[in-house]
Parts: sequence; structure tokens; C-alpha cells
Amino acid sequence: MKTRLFVCAGVVGLLTSCAVGPTYRAPNLSEIGAPAGWHAALPHGGTIAGLAEWWKRFDDPALTRLVEAAEQNSPTIAQAVGRVREARAAVTSSRASLLPALSGSGSVTRGKNLSGGTGAAGSDTLSTVKTASADASWELDLFGGNRRSLQGSKARLRSAEANWHDARVTLAAEVANAYTTAREYQNLIALYDQEFASRQSTERLTALKIREGLAPRADALAVEASTAASASTLENQRGLYAQTLNQLVMLTGLTYAQIESTLGAPAAIPQIAKTVELALPASTVSQRPDVRSTERLLAAASADVGVAIADALPSLSLAGSIGINTSRVGGESTTLRTWSFGPSLNVPLFQGGANAAKIESARARYDQALAAYRSSVLSAVQEIENALVRIDTVSRRRAHAEKAAGNYSLYFAAIEKSYREGKSSLLQQEDARRQSLSAQESLLAVRLEQAQSWIALYKAVGGGWETSPTVTSTMASR
Repeated sequence: MKTRLFVCAGVVGLLTSCAVGPTYRAPNLSEIGAPAGWHAALPHGGTIAGLAEWWKRFDDPALTRLVEAAEQNSPTIAQAVGRVREARAAVTSSRASLLPALSGSGSVTRGKNLSGGTGAAGSDTLSTVKTASADASWELDLFGGNRRSLQGSKARLRSAEANWHDARVTLAAEVANAYTTAREYQNLIALYDQEFASRQSTERLTALKIREGLAPRADALAVEASTAASASTLENQRGLYAQTLNQLVMLTGLTYAQIESTLGAPAAIPQIAKTVELALPASTVSQRPDVRSTERLLAAASADVGVAIADALPSLSLAGSIGINTSRVGGESTTLRTWSFGPSLNVPLFQGGANAAKIESARARYDQALAAYRSSVLSAVQEIENALVRIDTVSRRRAHAEKAAGNYSLYFAAIEKSYREGKSSLLQQEDARRQSLSAQESLLAVRLEQAQSWIALYKAVGGGWETSPTVTSTMASR
């Protein structure tokens, strides 16, 4: 008896040891588009620095608070977490298909037999019937279809986790971009407010000169128009600033008053330390969560090919049941015990080409997933290269912008003094004012672009993407 059990176990193990379909191997990134080295220059030679929670490297408590609030309140993050939970449940379901299924049932029925007669012969008879049974079934994974299905479910779970990371990276970048833009508007409002006050002073001085006959009356019209234009620009900037705060309200879930309180008084546009870790392109690109997600979907598509092939092959199931049926009629009882066990073989003989079509469809989906993966890698490389070029360009532009703003400011101060002394015309002063204002605006724009180019780089290289165990523990705490 023991020998037979060992033989049966060996046969079952042999039958369930193979898995049809392709054996998945992740494509080599260098073969599908990742270059051997970066074409753009690395910031400061690519000094090593951590990427986790990169926004903290701006050393700006207000920005950190806004990003953390966004992660807690964002519906996008909540949706991504829900998708991970759904994928995790699918893994459990796929794993269950590899195990035997056992179910039990039972019933109790009590009745009375109404004879319709009188006397002893017509007495009513009470009957009680009790049944209990246990049924077991197990579909042997002869060709590994269920195991391929489990592999696909696990790959889709990893893809969902990567998408959760991608949502976090994108959200942090959106908050940081909106925050730095809000800081620029604060600085522009302060600049235009100062400019408006200066134009009002010029307007008063021009009116005094006209009364004394030192300036033509036409100057009054010009300076009044200039002051009105300055007031209009100031109000426009205030409106744009309010719209940016509304964007932060949407991203973070905080109230408008909380956003205003967090930003507080106008402050400089935050700048990041010029250090970043950029390893070989393949390893840098592979840490991007969107690339990781598409690679896992490719693995799932490969597993689906194996599932389709296995579905076209014979299947073998083992089924068995044990039952007890007890009947009691009057004072007599009868017990019946039953059992059954046997294999069931299903052999597809003619399906009209349906199975072949399913296999071809699965292979076509794999080819589509491979193309999507290659596209994500190429897009990632392009985004990183563009961000590096942008950082390199704007860092060189900033020095020129600072020099221009400083010199134009001194030039305007000199012309303004000359105008007050009557040595320069109003036209000369307004031209110098326009040049100085334009240079200050350009400097603020360069500072904003410098901050946002670093944000773009950290987003392009995957931001604070971490490993799966951290994903699980972080989501569990939500």
C-alpha cells in the first residue's frame, strides 16, 4: 500500500513539474534603446546623492509640508493603493488554483406521513433524514497553466506597486512645480508693487515739473498711462498667484487659508544643491517606476502565453466524496455511508481553431507589451537627457541674467537721478525703467526654470522610488 502511494505521488509530481510556454527573461535595456553613457553633461560630474524624498533637498519646510499633505490626501494616490490591493487579491486567487478544493454540506429534514386512515393502521408516521457529505477536487497542473497564471498575477502586482510609486513621484513634482511658481509670483508681485510705487513718485514729480514749466504737458499723459499699465500688470500677477494657490489646494487637500499660511511672506525661489546620482543609463532608467511597471506587464504577458498553451492541452482532475445518510422512520433508523473517488480526463479534440487563436492572441499581446516597454525606455532616456541639457543651459544663463539685472538696476538708478535733476528726459527714464524691469523679470524666470529643471530631472530618474517591501509597509500604514 505504501509503495502504491509513493508511486502515485511520484507520478503526480512528474506530471505537474513542467510548465509550457516561454521562459521569461527581462530584455536587456542596452538592446532596446538605453545608451552606454549620457550625452549631456552631468551636474558637477554626477556627485553621488540620495534620491529618496528629493524635495527635502530644497531645504524648504513649506515645500516639504505641502508634498507630505498631498501624499496623505491625494485621490490619485488612493486610487493607486486600491489597484495594488486588487492585484494582491488576484495573486491569492491564482495561488488557490494550485491547491485542492474541499467543500462540505449537510441537511436535516423532518416530515410526517399522513396516511388518511383511522386507528393504528392510519396513525401518522414521523420521519427524520440527516445527510452530511464532503467533496474534494483537484485539477492537476499538468502543463503549468495555473503556475503561469500565478506568475502573471505576481507580475501585475509588482506593476501596480510601481504605478503607486509613479503616482507619488508625479504628485511630488506637480506640487514642487506649483510651489516654485507661487514663489515666483510672490517675487513678481513685490517687484511690480515696488515698480508701481516708483511710477507714482515719477507721476508726482512730473506734475511738479509741469507746474514749474520744466516739462511739457504731454509728459503727464505718458506718465499717467505708464502708472495705469503698471497697476494693471500688478493686478494680473495677483490673479495668477491666486490661481496657483488654488492649484496647490487641489493637489494637497489643504484649505486656501492653510496654503496662504504655509507660504507666508514672499521668499526666494528655492534652489537645490547641485548634486545628483546618475549611474549607467540602464540602471538609472530601470529605477523609474513607469519603466518597471511596463517591464512587469511584459512578464505578465509572457506568462499569459503559457496559460493559453496549457488551456489547449489535456487536463486531468481528481475528485472524491464521502457521505453519510441517516434516515429514521418511526422507531427505526437506517444509516448509509458512501464514498467515491476517480480521475477525470478532458482532451480537446476539435475546437474549430479557437485554442490556436487564443495562443496567437496571447503572443500578439506579448509583442504589444514589448513595444510598450521599449517605448517607455526610449521616453525615459529622452526625458533624462532633456533634463540634463536644461540644467546645464540654465546654470550658465543664470550668471548672465544676474549680471544684466544688476547692471540695468544701476543704470536705471543713475537715469532716475538724472531725471530728477533735470538732466534727462522722461522718455530716457521710462526706457531705462523698462530695461531694468525686464532684466529683473528675466532673472526671476531663470531662477524658476533652474528650480524646475532639477524637479524635472528627479522626476525623470524616478524620484524617491523604493523597493517593494517598503511599498508594502508604507501602504499598510495608510
